[in-house]
Formats: sequence, structure tokens, C-alpha cells
Amino acid sequence: MLTILVKLLKVLNSEQSPSQIAAAISLAAIIGITPLLSLHNLVVVFVVLFFRVNLTLFLVSWPIFTLLGVVLSPLSESLGLMLLQAEPLIPVWESFYNTLFGRWSNFYYAGVLGSLIIALAAGLILYPVSQKLIVAYRHQWLDKLEKFKIVKLLKTSRLWQMYQSYSG
Repeated sequence: MLTILVKLLKVLNSEQSPSQIAAAISLAAIIGITPLLSLHNLVVVFVVLFFRVNLTLFLVSWPIFTLLGVVLSPLSESLGLMLLQAEPLIPVWESFYNTLFGRWSNFYYAGVLGSLIIALAAGLILYPVSQKLIVAYRHQWLDKLEKFKIVKLLKTSRLWQMYQSYSG
């Protein structure tokens, strides 16, 4: 648990750009909220590995968003069912299912479709919000946090020693 906290602090205090860190959070939301064995999650993993996304924060955020996905599961199922049964979209879904990509995508399952819509919306919202929060943390909160007595006390603890050994 302490090593995860140390790695998170290392990421937030690193020189890595806030957009790379925010991309890790938003992509973790997409892969965490949706069912794991889906074709679109394979695309997300390729995006994470191809672009310079912070892998540590992605791996730390993924389980958190997976828990959120479990909580949102009834809502995703309802949304997906509503989209699949919408009268004007039925021919679109039928023709999409008749393609190989359509069958591999699992979008004919209400939970997959609904959770993907929710995850994409969450990812699009989380990206700019987390980017602004990271910039605000680095420019405003970091200096203020250094002045607290609890932070000074933590710097003498084992946690700080672990942080220093990881940050080299």
C-alpha cells in the first residue's frame, strides 16, 4: 500500500506533462468501467502502450474505475438496452451485427454498449479536469503542502525514505 502511494506521489511530482498523466486516468476509466474482455479494451491497451501515457497511474487507476463500473452496472445495462431497443436504431444494429467487427465488438450486449457510452463520457470529462487538477497541484498546492507540520513529520518517516529511494 505504501509503495502505491509512493509511486503516485512520484508521478504527481515528476516532470512528466499533465496531459500524459490525465490521459492515463481517462483511459483507465474507459478500460475500468467497461467489461474487461471487449474488443474496444484491446484498442485502449494499444493506445496506452503506443502513446506516452503514464503506465503507473494507469495501473493504479484501473482497479478504482473497475469498482465504479460495478456500481454503475445497472445503469449501464439500462442505457445499453435503451439504445439497442430504440426503434430507429434497430436496422443499424442489425447491419452492424452482420459484420465480423460487429460480432467481435460485443456491442449487442446491453451492458457492454451502455458501459462504453458511460466510460467514454467519463473519460472525456476526466481528461481536462484531471489535467487542470494536476497543474493546480504542482503550481499552488505543492508549496502549501510542504509547509504543514504533518508533511514535515512524514519526511522523517519510512514513507519518505521509500519515496526518496524510488525517485533516486
